[in-house]
Amino acid sequence: MPVSLAEIEYVQANSSCLLDEHAVDVMVSKLAADITEACQYENPVILCVMTGAVVAVGMLLPQLNFPLEVDYVHATRYQGEVVGGELQWKQLPTTSLLNRTVIIIDDVLDEGVTMSKLKSYCKEQGALRCYTVVLVDKEIKKEKPIKADFVGFQAGDQYLFGLGMDYKGYLRNINGLYACPENLEELLCRD
Repeated sequence: MPVSLAEIEYVQANSSCLLDEHAVDVMVSKLAADITEACQYENPVILCVMTGAVVAVGMLLPQLNFPLEVDYVHATRYQGEVVGGELQWKQLPTTSLLNRTVIIIDDVLDEGVTMSKLKSYCKEQGALRCYTVVLVDKEIKKEKPIKADFVGFQAGDQYLFGLGMDYKGYLRNINGLYACPENLEELLCRD
């Protein structure tokens, strides 16, 4: 079902800001410094997890001042929905990962299913090392199959948007991190 612009405006107006632009800049600089310390002599392949991580990679790359290559992978469980389903592989990287250090960058570590499968894929392709980076790690009730090596921000189990994370395909471009109200569906039904 298509999303109305009124719904998008309502969500944006009624959500809570968790990180403003300044806090995002500080977070990204810290992540870049940590990644640099661990990987600056590794000649890594950066794997951008599309579509959410395009913002994260765009913010991090200018601060990673060492030799690296960039590629992308498109694997998704959401397809514009707010609940994840089966993983769909849409595009595999074209750069060889054999005997390489790989840095997988994604926007959020939610249940960890996608990141876990991406890391397994890299290992199957012969990667020597595989680091995982997320802007946001969400605390959820169940145990995750993977923990990120580099985390920018720890969040609760709210539905988030901004910094590449979307609300039904929208709001990825918001420069800040926002949490939707817990009773959003109820609020939307009233209007």
